[in-house]
Amino acid sequence: MKTVLILLLTACSFIAAAQEMPASLNEAIKTDDATKLVALVTKDNINNCYTEKGWGYSLLAQTIRANAKKCFDYLIAQGADANRACDGYVPPLMHAAKYGRLEMVKILVAKGAKTDYQYNGDYELADGETPLTYAQKNNQAEVAAYLQSLKTKN
Repeated sequence: MKTVLILLLTACSFIAAAQEMPASLNEAIKTDDATKLVALVTKDNINNCYTEKGWGYSLLAQTIRANAKKCFDYLIAQGADANRACDGYVPPLMHAAKYGRLEMVKILVAKGAKTDYQYNGDYELADGETPLTYAQKNNQAEVAAYLQSLKTKN
Protein backbone atom coordinates (compact mmCIF):
# COMPACT_ATOMS: atom_id res chain seq x y z
CA MET A 1 0.00 0.00 0.00
CA LYS A 2 2.84 2.37 0.88
CA THR A 3 4.55 1.69 -2.46
CA VAL A 4 1.34 2.38 -4.38
CA LEU A 5 0.90 5.69 -2.53
CA ILE A 6 4.48 6.74 -3.28
CA LEU A 7 4.05 5.86 -6.98
CA LEU A 8 0.78 7.78 -7.11
CA LEU A 9 2.34 10.86 -5.48
CA THR A 10 5.30 10.71 -7.85
CA ALA A 11 3.00 10.47 -10.88
CA CYS A 12 0.97 13.44 -9.64
CA SER A 13 4.10 15.55 -9.25
CA PHE A 14 5.00 14.92 -12.89
CA ILE A 15 1.49 15.84 -14.02
CA ALA A 16 1.54 19.09 -11.97
CA ALA A 17 4.95 20.14 -13.32
CA ALA A 18 5.09 23.05 -15.69
CA GLN A 19 4.88 22.27 -19.37
CA GLU A 20 5.76 24.17 -22.51
CA MET A 21 3.06 26.65 -23.45
CA PRO A 22 1.02 25.45 -26.43
CA ALA A 23 1.75 27.50 -29.54
CA SER A 24 -1.88 28.63 -29.82
CA LEU A 25 -1.83 30.12 -26.30
CA ASN A 26 1.53 31.74 -26.90
CA GLU A 27 0.34 33.26 -30.18
CA ALA A 28 -2.85 34.63 -28.61
CA ILE A 29 -0.86 36.34 -25.84
CA LYS A 30 1.94 37.63 -28.07
CA THR A 31 -0.61 39.23 -30.42
CA ASP A 32 -2.91 40.32 -27.54
CA ASP A 33 -5.80 38.47 -29.15
CA ALA A 34 -8.32 38.03 -26.35
CA THR A 35 -10.83 36.50 -28.78
CA LYS A 36 -8.46 33.60 -29.45
CA LEU A 37 -7.63 33.36 -25.75
CA VAL A 38 -11.31 32.92 -24.86
CA ALA A 39 -11.40 29.69 -26.88
CA LEU A 40 -8.24 28.36 -25.20
CA VAL A 41 -8.59 29.21 -21.51
CA THR A 42 -10.75 27.20 -19.15
CA LYS A 43 -11.26 27.12 -15.40
CA ASP A 44 -9.02 24.04 -15.44
CA ASN A 45 -6.02 25.69 -17.11
CA ILE A 46 -6.33 29.38 -16.22
CA ASN A 47 -3.72 29.07 -13.45
CA ASN A 48 -1.46 26.48 -15.09
CA CYS A 49 2.26 27.02 -15.20
CA TYR A 50 4.14 26.97 -18.48
CA THR A 51 7.89 26.95 -18.99
CA GLU A 52 9.94 29.29 -21.08
CA LYS A 53 13.73 29.24 -21.02
CA GLY A 54 13.69 27.17 -17.85
CA TRP A 55 11.37 29.40 -15.82
CA GLY A 56 7.72 28.83 -14.98
CA TYR A 57 5.09 31.43 -15.79
CA SER A 58 1.35 31.59 -15.26
CA LEU A 59 -0.79 32.80 -18.15
CA LEU A 60 -1.34 36.03 -16.23
CA ALA A 61 2.41 36.55 -15.85
CA GLN A 62 2.86 35.92 -19.57
CA THR A 63 0.29 38.58 -20.45
CA ILE A 64 2.16 41.07 -18.27
CA ARG A 65 5.51 40.21 -19.83
CA ALA A 66 4.02 40.60 -23.33
CA ASN A 67 2.11 43.77 -22.35
CA ALA A 68 -1.01 42.04 -23.67
CA LYS A 69 -3.60 44.24 -21.97
CA LYS A 70 -6.72 42.70 -23.56
CA CYS A 71 -5.59 39.18 -22.65
CA PHE A 72 -4.63 40.37 -19.16
CA ASP A 73 -8.07 41.92 -18.66
CA TYR A 74 -9.76 38.73 -19.85
CA LEU A 75 -7.78 36.52 -17.46
CA ILE A 76 -8.49 38.88 -14.55
CA ALA A 77 -12.21 38.88 -15.37
CA GLN A 78 -12.15 35.06 -15.41
CA GLY A 79 -10.59 34.91 -11.94
CA ALA A 80 -6.93 34.21 -12.66
CA ASP A 81 -4.91 34.00 -9.43
CA ALA A 82 -3.18 37.35 -8.89
CA ASN A 83 -0.61 35.66 -6.63
CA ARG A 84 0.20 32.56 -8.73
CA ALA A 85 3.95 31.99 -8.80
CA CYS A 86 5.31 29.03 -10.74
CA ASP A 87 8.22 26.73 -10.01
CA GLY A 88 10.01 28.97 -7.53
CA TYR A 89 9.71 32.08 -9.70
CA VAL A 90 8.07 35.45 -9.08
CA PRO A 91 4.29 36.12 -9.03
CA PRO A 92 2.48 38.41 -11.50
CA LEU A 93 2.85 41.56 -9.38
CA MET A 94 6.63 41.23 -9.50
CA HIS A 95 6.51 40.98 -13.30
CA ALA A 96 4.27 44.04 -13.51
CA ALA A 97 6.61 45.96 -11.19
CA LYS A 98 9.69 44.95 -13.19
CA TYR A 99 8.20 45.98 -16.54
CA GLY A 100 6.56 49.18 -15.28
CA ARG A 101 3.00 48.09 -16.05
CA LEU A 102 1.32 50.58 -13.70
CA GLU A 103 -2.28 49.89 -14.75
CA MET A 104 -1.71 46.16 -14.43
CA VAL A 105 -0.14 46.70 -11.00
CA LYS A 106 -3.22 48.62 -9.87
CA ILE A 107 -5.56 45.91 -11.13
CA LEU A 108 -3.50 43.15 -9.51
CA VAL A 109 -3.52 45.01 -6.19
CA ALA A 110 -7.30 45.47 -6.45
CA LYS A 111 -7.59 41.70 -7.07
CA GLY A 112 -5.62 40.86 -3.92
CA ALA A 113 -2.01 40.66 -5.08
CA LYS A 114 0.26 40.70 -2.04
CA THR A 115 2.15 43.98 -2.03
CA ASP A 116 4.20 42.84 0.98
CA TYR A 117 5.37 39.68 -0.82
CA GLN A 118 9.12 39.08 -0.56
CA TYR A 119 10.75 36.76 -3.08
CA ASN A 120 12.98 34.00 -1.79
CA GLY A 121 13.80 31.56 -4.55
CA ASP A 122 16.11 30.50 -7.32
CA TYR A 123 16.01 33.68 -9.40
CA GLU A 124 18.97 35.55 -7.92
CA LEU A 125 18.13 38.90 -9.54
CA ALA A 126 14.92 39.05 -7.51
CA ASP A 127 16.12 37.38 -4.30
CA GLY A 128 14.95 39.33 -1.25
CA GLU A 129 12.99 41.78 -3.39
CA THR A 130 9.44 43.01 -2.81
CA PRO A 131 7.27 44.45 -5.57
CA LEU A 132 8.31 47.95 -4.41
CA THR A 133 12.05 47.26 -4.33
CA TYR A 134 11.83 45.34 -7.60
CA ALA A 135 10.19 48.34 -9.29
CA GLN A 136 12.90 50.60 -7.86
CA LYS A 137 15.68 48.22 -8.91
CA ASN A 138 14.30 48.18 -12.48
CA ASN A 139 13.92 51.99 -12.65
CA GLN A 140 10.12 51.92 -12.71
CA ALA A 141 9.51 55.17 -10.78
CA GLU A 142 5.74 55.40 -11.37
CA VAL A 143 5.12 51.85 -10.17
CA ALA A 144 7.44 52.37 -7.21
CA ALA A 145 5.65 55.60 -6.24
CA TYR A 146 2.27 53.87 -6.42
CA LEU A 147 3.42 50.90 -4.33
CA GLN A 148 5.06 53.26 -1.83
CA SER A 149 1.78 55.18 -1.54
CA LEU A 150 0.06 51.95 -0.52
CA LYS A 151 2.58 51.43 2.27
CA THR A 152 1.99 54.90 3.67
CA LYS A 153 -1.79 54.30 3.73
CA ASN A 154 -1.39 51.25 5.97
